[in-house]
Amino acid sequence: MSRSFSSHALPILLMAALPNLAAQDVKELPKKDLRAFFSINCVVCHGADGSARGADGSRLKGQDFTNAKEMKDFTDADLAKTIRKGKIFGRMPSFKDRLSDAEIMELVQQIVRKAEKGKVIAPGAPEK
Repeated sequence: MSRSFSSHALPILLMAALPNLAAQDVKELPKKDLRAFFSINCVVCHGADGSARGADGSRLKGQDFTNAKEMKDFTDADLAKTIRKGKIFGRMPSFKDRLSDAEIMELVQQIVRKAEKGKVIAPGAPEK
């Protein structure tokens, strides 16, 4: 009887202890600098300020985030879907494996929607 008790008791004791051990080991991950992410991944097509213009003024291949007239046609959900899934034929890669849904929505609402022509989206800069 004691043998039966110990073979069943050990897994139960371990299961009871695991949540406590896991809770002690959890550390909050640092928040991703989405401005740095934009600078590394988006500037090539959308420009340093989101205007889809290169430093020399040439038109780049991305959407101009600073054009309010064009941007009103896109909902936050539309923009988030494009970031998550990308565009066909490799025009824009998918970022679903690099950003969480929350980070994608933050990128849309705090960076893309607030882009201003001539104001560089710089890493580490405070959000407006």
